[in-house]
Amino acid sequence: MTVAKYRRPLNQEQLAVLQWLYTYRFSTSKQLAKHLCRLNHKAIQNKLQILEEQGYIGKHYDKSYKLQGKPAEYFLIPKGARQLPADSVNERALKALYKNKTVSPEFIAHCLNVTDTALQLQVIYGDKLRLFTRSDMAAYDYFPTWKPDLFLSLKPRTKQEAPRRYFLDVWDDTTPFFVSVRKARNYITYAEEGEWPSEHPMPTVLVICQDDTVEKKLRRQIRRALEEEDSTDEITFATTTRQELDEATTPAKLWQEVAEDNEPIRIGL
Repeated sequence: MTVAKYRRPLNQEQLAVLQWLYTYRFSTSKQLAKHLCRLNHKAIQNKLQILEEQGYIGKHYDKSYKLQGKPAEYFLIPKGARQLPADSVNERALKALYKNKTVSPEFIAHCLNVTDTALQLQVIYGDKLRLFTRSDMAAYDYFPTWKPDLFLSLKPRTKQEAPRRYFLDVWDDTTPFFVSVRKARNYITYAEEGEWPSEHPMPTVLVICQDDTVEKKLRRQIRRALEEEDSTDEITFATTTRQELDEATTPAKLWQEVAEDNEPIRIGL
């Protein structure tokens, strides 16, 4: 007779790791350490190794990673997702977990960039900010079909105000430029025809560009699209660069609104 090996229930920090991987799809040990407020990511690596050995998570890592100085990329697998509370996961998002082993390196790199963005936004805006990823948005039908990378909700400044809401996209070198233009036009169509709740203002679209050159090109294309569709009153776009975001430490006027007269207007959130 074979006796089943006793395994301790997962502790709160282990569950927090699984929840983080469910939310962001991919993460490095350094990102997880930052999320869990740990100074040393080595301790997190040990926890990740245990979760991997228990079959709750997987990772992308081989000899080429070491040669390139790349960290391992961890992801949740369905067995790990089953350890999470039922009300904290969504069936649509769970189906995506089956693709985690086979997605492209570009997709993983983009997910890691989005994760870095979320961590930096939390540094800048603190507990005033609520962040929703595509995994979170999967539970709601009113978001655009082509979802933003992140949905942000900022606490109102006064009791009389409503929360301030934003769609945010990270445009990095994993995606061709024309895709960013197409998505901007998709938001304009959504503002006119989509299912965003009518009792709430349409969220401002925030765009993080990889550098100044890309930012200027994209701003020109967005301005042209707004003029063509006569939608300047329907939706607002604002941009910044990766460098500006990474160097920001306070919620200053980090974003440049795309204006009709081509004069950038600095705005805060």
